[in-house]
Amino acid sequence: MGIEELCSPGYPPWRYLCRRRSNVYLESLCEVVSARRAELAAIAATPFRKSVEAERVLLGAMQELGFWHSVTNRKYGPLFARGLNFEVDFYHPDFQVAVEVEKGEVSNIWKNICKFVESPVITHGVILVPVVRQGQTTSSEFYQNTLRRLGAIEKVFSPLDSVVIIGY
Repeated sequence: MGIEELCSPGYPPWRYLCRRRSNVYLESLCEVVSARRAELAAIAATPFRKSVEAERVLLGAMQELGFWHSVTNRKYGPLFARGLNFEVDFYHPDFQVAVEVEKGEVSNIWKNICKFVESPVITHGVILVPVVRQGQTTSSEFYQNTLRRLGAIEKVFSPLDSVVIIGY
């Protein structure tokens, strides 16, 4: 099954960038995003808003699914090697799913990928990005741009069972 076949037909758009095993939370994560579509779209459409605002919109529903918020080594020791000062926005310890919420900085997406592959207890990485990112003077198709930038680097994802990009 090719990557093109492993994507959504509607809202929210999503696509696996790699998949050896399916992420058991993908459908639930999409439902969480879909139920908060208007709030998330308002954040994405407003310049100078931060990804932490989108995290807050998702927080209650993510906790209901069993995800922890703002997880570091101090909260869950095995997450990263000693001395690494990383944090993931949401983490589910039972299913080893990490979720990062971004507002539109490409450099942060690369950092998220590094965190996913560096952790010995993350097997599924999920990155939530705006479908359209509104800057101060321009807008961009951020979800599609993210897929283009990350679509040909499957070797980087080799330690993981899956990586999914979900648009909001």
